[in-house]
Amino acid sequence: MSAFPNLQILHKLMVAFAAVVAIIFVSSAIVYDRLRVIEATKNLRVHTTDVLDTLDMALEAMLDQEIGVLGYLLTGDQKFLEPYRKGGQVFGVAIRRLRDLTSDNRAQQSRLDELNELATKWRSEVAERKVALMANPKTREEAHALTASEVSKTAMDLVRGKLDEIDTVERDLLAKRDVVQKQAYATAYAMTILGGAASLMTAVLMGVLLTRTITMPITRMTSAMAALARGDTSIEVPGVGRGDEIGAMAAAVRVFKERIIERERTQAELAHFNRIATVGQLTASIAHEVNQPISAAVTNAEAALRWLGAHPPNLDEVRQALTWIAADGKRAGDIISRIRALIRKAPPPRSRFDLNEAVLDVIALVRNEVLRHRVSLQTQLAGDLPQIEGDRIQLQQVILNLVVNAVEAMASLDEGERELQIRTEADAVGGVLVSALDSGMGFEASSMDHIFEAFYTTKPHGIGMGLAICQSIVAAHGGRMWATANKPRGAIFQFTLPPKQAGTASAEHDGQMPLG
Repeated sequence: MSAFPNLQILHKLMVAFAAVVAIIFVSSAIVYDRLRVIEATKNLRVHTTDVLDTLDMALEAMLDQEIGVLGYLLTGDQKFLEPYRKGGQVFGVAIRRLRDLTSDNRAQQSRLDELNELATKWRSEVAERKVALMANPKTREEAHALTASEVSKTAMDLVRGKLDEIDTVERDLLAKRDVVQKQAYATAYAMTILGGAASLMTAVLMGVLLTRTITMPITRMTSAMAALARGDTSIEVPGVGRGDEIGAMAAAVRVFKERIIERERTQAELAHFNRIATVGQLTASIAHEVNQPISAAVTNAEAALRWLGAHPPNLDEVRQALTWIAADGKRAGDIISRIRALIRKAPPPRSRFDLNEAVLDVIALVRNEVLRHRVSLQTQLAGDLPQIEGDRIQLQQVILNLVVNAVEAMASLDEGERELQIRTEADAVGGVLVSALDSGMGFEASSMDHIFEAFYTTKPHGIGMGLAICQSIVAAHGGRMWATANKPRGAIFQFTLPPKQAGTASAEHDGQMPLG
């Protein structure tokens, strides 16, 4: 039984089928044999019944002969000899038929010979003699005396005794054959029930074995593959090491799992590289953002020193300057924290957060870059959004990449307005839709099917990984990302995130980004 799981599925099915067929075949063979016995016994019983009926016919023929002789002796009427003669003919026919019916039974043949001799002797020595004596009026008294003698009675008793002996033997045979037939019936009935029950039990057992060795492992394998498709690489692949098709499937799924892990590792490395590259492109903007609060803090510190050096010192002004210094220091710390979170290699755990706040954090980070390229950035953030469950840093990376791409796309424009709009809204299924609309050069229709492919880029110095990684991040969060052309020019990049548990949404932000 321990080798059964390692059999090929076809062999498992063949074993199950063979077991059921074997039981059905054995039980059917026994039932068929008993039915043959029943049929043969039935024919023998019919044969024995024919023998008994013929014996009754022979006995009746003897009685007709005896009665005919007695009637003739009592009345002297010749008409009583007719039953006598006819009975003799019938007896002869009965004897010949009995010989034919018992031709395979030498003992019965011997008894029939004895019966025929006794009947012949009775007719020749008793019946014929009585008829001859009765035919002569002078000897009729002698005929009556012979009828009253023991000789006539003894001869007929011998004939009846032999008939009874043959009848007893046949009835014993009939009883034995009846017992055999009943036993065959009982055996056939029992084997029909036992064969059916054994077939049912075997089928159930085979069904359980096939369920445990085929259906359940395939179900677990399907669950494991579904978990892997969802990105859960911690799932253990069941059935590894089995010798059947499920084992081969498990080996393939394990290879698939290992490749997913390797791909995730590669994607993480590429995502980290992309974050570093993106931050590198924004180095000037970041330096400006950090330099602003530091410069303000230095200016306020110098002002505080001047107020302290006055006679008398203006403590209110000093207190105000120190408050500004603290605010500038906190602002610089927040900027540095956002930059560190962006370039950190290990992503933080998934959590629920306000997507609008995440968008505003990214806009604050790229604000100087937007100003430097004279881009008008507007936000239209819906206030009824549910909170998003996912990796905040990764989704901020997606938004940051879209904003930077849009700014670079509009940087080469010599004329026309440079407008960028970031929108958030609820989609038709209760999730969130994020859109980035720019008025840049857009892209050709031939590029539409390739912009999300790895290493495909339209930038002179691009590496073609940004949009591919963005689409991968969105897909890992259960959403999808696509691009369309903007009218009259530019591009629209959009992505959706699936609905999660609703939380408190941020207030709607609608208007031009504050500058300064």
